[in-house]
Order: sequence, then structure tokens, then C-alpha cells
Amino acid sequence: MSNPQTNDFYYSRKPTLANLWRIAAPLIGAMLSQAIVGLVDTALVGHLGGLALASVSIGSYLVFILVAIITGFGIGWHGLVSQYAQSHIGLLGLGLVYGVLISVCLGIAGAYAADDVINLFVLDDRINSLAVYYGQSRLWALPAIVISIAARIYWSERSTPWQYTKLILLAHLANVPISYGLIYGIGGLPAMGAVGAGVGTSIALWLGVLLQLVLLYRRNLRYVDFRCQFSVENWLLLLRFTWPPMLQQLVFALHLAVFLWLLSQLGSSAMAASFAVLNVGLLLVLPAIGLGQAALSLVGSALTKKDKIRAIGWSKLIMRTGILTALALTVLLGFISQWLSQLLLVNRDLQQLMATALPWYAMAMILETTIIILSRFVLLTGLRKTVLILVSTSQWLLFLPLLAWLAPSYGFMAVWWLHIGYRMLAAILLWLVWRHYINGLPMGQNFSPNKE
Repeated sequence: MSNPQTNDFYYSRKPTLANLWRIAAPLIGAMLSQAIVGLVDTALVGHLGGLALASVSIGSYLVFILVAIITGFGIGWHGLVSQYAQSHIGLLGLGLVYGVLISVCLGIAGAYAADDVINLFVLDDRINSLAVYYGQSRLWALPAIVISIAARIYWSERSTPWQYTKLILLAHLANVPISYGLIYGIGGLPAMGAVGAGVGTSIALWLGVLLQLVLLYRRNLRYVDFRCQFSVENWLLLLRFTWPPMLQQLVFALHLAVFLWLLSQLGSSAMAASFAVLNVGLLLVLPAIGLGQAALSLVGSALTKKDKIRAIGWSKLIMRTGILTALALTVLLGFISQWLSQLLLVNRDLQQLMATALPWYAMAMILETTIIILSRFVLLTGLRKTVLILVSTSQWLLFLPLLAWLAPSYGFMAVWWLHIGYRMLAAILLWLVWRHYINGLPMGQNFSPNKE
């Protein structure tokens, strides 16, 4: 990003709610669009029967693990560009090269290991083969996700995230007719069944990349700087920023697998209801993810400019906005939980389980919102390993052992009470780390993140 005004866009904006939503709303829209992609596959394939739906669910989880690694890379990469774009030229291009390389390696490894991994969890050969084919049909779009992240970082750093969001929304909307045609063989397309959903989603992701490239070429090519400087210094800087969030996202994805396995010990009804609750929870934290992405640019810009007062102003505004938004969604969910459970599930017993658990899990998502936003703040301080340790150990050394111990005795509701408990501890610890850092930062001091 060679335009000299790039790093002044965010710094020139005052910490106001209007300025925050002007940046965060497009990012939230993009996150919502990406979340809907998986729901589209599930909805379209659902009419093919239980085997096809189970195959898509299992194949999607395999892809989710690999995408989690790429997502972690993107978080660290965005933080790096926000803080060092002026002093280290070519970090966007360098990250793009290494990100694509990582995604290709993950796609190849996933394609070869898919069959063995899925066989560890599922014994039905009919489901296994479909799940493998579906997962493999999604893997060739992993590089498209990296390129899309690069576009998001570029437009975000230029303070024009709507340029990214409007195209990604268009591409994801196109996923519906493309996938539908490939699933059922409409318009001369081959009827590929469940695999067609994966192929259609991958085509839509690459379509989004093509639209981004066309926009860059037509409007802003003279400002784009994807030059790479493959110096040891830049490579080590990129590595230092990206490996902790990559590992954190991977650990989270694996912890979710153990969580679901422990839930299966409570019976199929608890498992089915919990899947529905978790899917709703993913939608509840989308505002937090968008606000967290905005924080990387807004708070990162203030820290880079040595403006402690503005960094504190933005951090307080982002945190309050995230908590109030999550609280409003929780209250809303409390009123519609019964209706929502009837909309998503058919069995009355499952509906009752879901309606009972939803308000508690929504409360946990308020704490998750706090964790997501605070973790972005702490990442900007350079304490990347601290975020990894606090979040991951709370999941693996507190939540999962307590779940294995208490759930068999106290039943289904203990699962959701524990979600609140471990997140409360993680949120408090992250807040203490951030407060200690920002209070100890003298006015006007050159920003020098901790070397972790």
C-alpha cells in the first residue's frame, strides 16, 4: 500500500460511535455473509436426505479446521500490516505469498488425509465417502480465502471496507443458484448431489476473488502495492505475528471436536439440540468479530501514532459497543428462543432442550464478545503468546475437564453453565493484561510492541 495517506485514514477519525460503525458494519456484514455460506449448503442439501446432510456436516467440519488456521493467519497478518505498514514495505504482498502457500499445503494435506480422518469418527461407509468428496470439493478454494483476506485488509486499511463487503456479499449470494444447480442438475449442469454444494461454494469463493481483482484494476490499481520483500527481517516479523493466532484457532477447532464428543455421551437428543444452539451462537458473535477486525485498524493506528488517549478512547468505545450489542441480542433471543427452537427443530423434546439452553448460551456469548475484542487489543501489544495461553488453557485445562467431570452427573444444563464460567475467567484475565499494558504506556512514547 504505497499511498502515503493510508496510515492516516483511521488516525484522523475521532472515537465516535458513528465512525466506529462506519468501519465495523461492513466487516460485520462480510462475517455474516461468510457464516451464511455454510448454512446455505446445509439447507440445500437437507432435501436429499439424512445421509447427504450428515456427510455435508462432517465434511464441513474438516474444512472448518483448516479454515481456522487460515483465519488465525489473517488475524496476525492484519495486525502486522496495521502497525508496520509505514516502516516495512511489502508486508501485504509478503503475507499474500505465504498465505497462499500455506493454504495450498493445507489443501493438499487435507485432500490426502480426509479419508483417514473421517474414518476415525464415522463408521458408515455411505456417509464417509460422501463426506470425503464434499470436503475435497471445498479444499481447492482455500487459496481464495487467503486472497479474500488480503482484499479485506487492503480495503480496511484504506478506510473503505464497503468496497470489500459489497463484492463478497454478491459472490455469496451467487452461491445459492450455483450450488442449487449443481446439486439438482438444473440448467444443463450435472446433478452432483451433496458434492455439488461443495463445488458451488468453492466457485462462489473464487468468484468473489475475481470481483475483487476487477475492482482493484478499475479503480485503485495505482495505489496498490503488493511488492514483496523477502528479507529475513520481514519473514521473521510475519512469522512472529501469525503463528500464535494460527495455533490458537487450530486449538479452538480441536477443542470443539472434543466438546462435541463429550456431548455425545449425554445422548443423541442432547447432541442434536446442542448443534442447533451452537449454530445460533455463531451468529451472535459476528458483531464481535467485525468490531475486533475494526479494532486492529483503529486501535493499532492510535498506538502506531503514539496517541495513548485515542487508543484508550477507541478501545473503550469498541468494548462498550460490543457488550451492549451482545446484550441486546441476548435479550432478543430470550423472547424468541421458543419460537426459534420450533423453527429449527421438529421434535418437541429437542425444541424444549434448545429453548432451555439458548438463553444461557447467549449469556456466554456476551463473555465471548468480550474475549474476542480484548484478544485483538492484546494482540496489538505484541503479547500474542499470552492470548494463546490464556484462551487455549481456559478451554483445555478448565472447560473440557470440568465438562467431562460434571456433565454426566448434572446433565445437559451443566454444559451451558460451564460455558459461562470458563469464559468469565478468560475475559477477566485478558482485561487485566490489556489494562496493565495501556496504563503503563507513557504519553507520547514510541510504540514498541512486546517481542513475543
